[in-house]
Amino acid sequence: MWRHSDLSITRAVRHRVKALDPERPPERFFEALRKADERLLALDYDGTLAPFTARREDAALYPGLAPLLAAILQQETRIAFVTGRPAEDLATRIPLKGVEIFGAHGQEHIAPSGRLTRAPLSASSRLWLDASALRIAAAGFGHALERKYGTVAIHWRGARPDDRVQLEKLARDMAVELPADIQGLAFDGGYEFRVRGRDKGTAIADLIARHPQAIMAYLGDDMTDEDAFIALPCTGLAVLVRDKLRDTHAHLWLRPPKELHTFLRSWMTAVTS
Repeated sequence: MWRHSDLSITRAVRHRVKALDPERPPERFFEALRKADERLLALDYDGTLAPFTARREDAALYPGLAPLLAAILQQETRIAFVTGRPAEDLATRIPLKGVEIFGAHGQEHIAPSGRLTRAPLSASSRLWLDASALRIAAAGFGHALERKYGTVAIHWRGARPDDRVQLEKLARDMAVELPADIQGLAFDGGYEFRVRGRDKGTAIADLIARHPQAIMAYLGDDMTDEDAFIALPCTGLAVLVRDKLRDTHAHLWLRPPKELHTFLRSWMTAVTS
């Protein structure tokens, strides 16, 4: 993992150069992309393609991104979205046809054909998640609860300071004794409890298994995206998209939305050159 203390990052930030790994320069990646017979662009949504909002239902793509993604798709690049949102929810927010969506951190999958499948959950996992959702609601925080397939999340982005303190304490208390098949994970703006076995890394592994020759990149912002960064093949490019640099396994750092637009236009140029 590349850390702020690394000299390479210190120099990169000082000189406004965003390449974080000297072994994976973006120029080399785009040259490989240009020569590739198959290309795959995998993308997180919240915080990456859409700015965070106090209300999750208000999150929308940055202006100008939809036509860029549509143009990339028309260039015969495969596009896959890997998100913590429910897959069907994200499908309503993406104005693209024939893309692949991994929802609920890989617990759900929508194929390019539109077919939805879900990973199996044990009865005990379902019972624990249901009971946890009831516990959060009973504490008076139903508005901060998000119940997804295989996941219960507590959100405190935009909450009042006192409410945030209580929500964080509630998350810590719930995380003290978790069943073996449930893991607790912090994310930017909250905490979630998720059934083990699927994550953004396993979603990337699924894509690699089906498209082993593809040159691919993954763009994400959150700590949950680190699993995807790590899962990329040696030819892949991991791209951190956020305003501030943090410790990461990513090879490249972009600030949205301007530098995100630039990256996507560079993708298009590489494919057509």
